[in-house]
Amino acid sequence: MEPQAGKRKVVSQFEVDDEWTSALPFERIPKGITHLPLECVVYVPSTHGDRVIDADEFRARRNETATLLVSLFGGCRESLATGRYRSVDGEIIAEEVAVLTGFGDADDFGSKRRHFLEWLIDKRTEWGQEALGFEFEGDLWYL
Repeated sequence: MEPQAGKRKVVSQFEVDDEWTSALPFERIPKGITHLPLECVVYVPSTHGDRVIDADEFRARRNETATLLVSLFGGCRESLATGRYRSVDGEIIAEEVAVLTGFGDADDFGSKRRHFLEWLIDKRTEWGQEALGFEFEGDLWYL
């Protein structure tokens, strides 16, 4: 039977058999697949205090952050966005930020997290920030 214009096709209810359900996107993990369940995001600011930095300095910050994430996790992705936050004096500030995301496993991250945290806190000071945004597993932390 051909569907008629404006009419929705009736589809029978799909039932999930327990043998096909899993917490993974696959029934079984295929050979050669690596699962990296931990997600870490660093928000790299384009400012030093209230001064916008030049494009070369912003690029250098992004490259330095990417280098760290690659060394910690094996890779990362980067996108540019507009970040907004409330400053200490209550003003809402909007600025360009780079959002760099790395993925890793729990054992690997556990052995490297102290170094990562120290690096983030050092960058907060070096980059002249009141706080530096860091996201871990969907939770945002201001360091």
